[in-house]
Amino acid sequence: MRYFLFTVLLFSFRLTLAQTGGDATFKFLNLSISAKQAALGGKVYTGLKNDIFQPAFNPATLDSTLNNQLGINYTDYLSDINYGNFAYAHRFKKIGLLYAAVSYINYGRFDYADVNGERHGTFGASEGALILGYAYRIPHSNWHVGANTKFILSALENYSATGIAFDLGLLYNNKEKGFATGLTARNFGFQLTTYQGTKETLPFEMDLTFAKTFLHAPFKWFVTVENIQKPKIAFVNTAHNTQDPNGNIIEEDITFTDHFFRHLILGVELFPRKRFNLRAGYNFRRGAELSQKDERFGSGFNFGFGLHLNKFEVNYAYSNYNYASGTNFISITINLNKF
Repeated sequence: MRYFLFTVLLFSFRLTLAQTGGDATFKFLNLSISAKQAALGGKVYTGLKNDIFQPAFNPATLDSTLNNQLGINYTDYLSDINYGNFAYAHRFKKIGLLYAAVSYINYGRFDYADVNGERHGTFGASEGALILGYAYRIPHSNWHVGANTKFILSALENYSATGIAFDLGLLYNNKEKGFATGLTARNFGFQLTTYQGTKETLPFEMDLTFAKTFLHAPFKWFVTVENIQKPKIAFVNTAHNTQDPNGNIIEEDITFTDHFFRHLILGVELFPRKRFNLRAGYNFRRGAELSQKDERFGSGFNFGFGLHLNKFEVNYAYSNYNYASGTNFISITINLNKF
């Protein structure tokens, strides 16, 4: 299995070089999949203790502490949209620890309507993915590597599409110093079948997280650099446009600083070694893109908490998008070893 993993690493590196920017399909693959992750800003790729959902984003984080753990996450997303995630890890004698997860999103019901606005029934739309993962620790080191394979199905009204995607993960975890860093290349692959004969790209991302636990302080901090494959990530927010005295529209001025900060997500976890945790995070890009001029309403802020019981762990998070909407996450982890 380890030789297969390294072959995938080398082959997929060439694929990542061919990825281009622009719109993509199957974007639900980049949604936060656990309350822990969401509370810290939406994207964390290492440093989350005993998080069965984390290998779905960075497969290198899969380790023996996750053996025989089951995770269930439900997200009350925007409007009538909701999505969920299931995750499980199990150690097999001959091949080691394997990971499996299922992600789905339900976009709700929509009205059929003709050109006159008359309704003729409803239709649904949903997407899902099956994720299989494996990780390997490089002997006598703090380095881990991992890979995921994703089988994707999308059904939008009478149109459907399928695809296959891969994640690669790299992890450095120094437990003695309380420091970890994780690098991922996510969602590179291709459509197997298309909606109407036109192939679309997948939502490829490269992200990096640094996590530091302070041995004599009750908190841990996280810094994530997202979308490092796309240096110029910012775009003009029309809500920030202004007018000159003549009534001409003046667009928001995007600077190097804007691009730099919109790659950053900051998070902090209080009491990381205790049974009760508090978490908070700020997503700079979300705050900049979804806020109204002079009226931020907390856009980009996230918070949550976790409660660790003997056999269960319950986590909650709230992510604020703008004054009109926010998202609730609830995740439950069950340690089947204790039953």
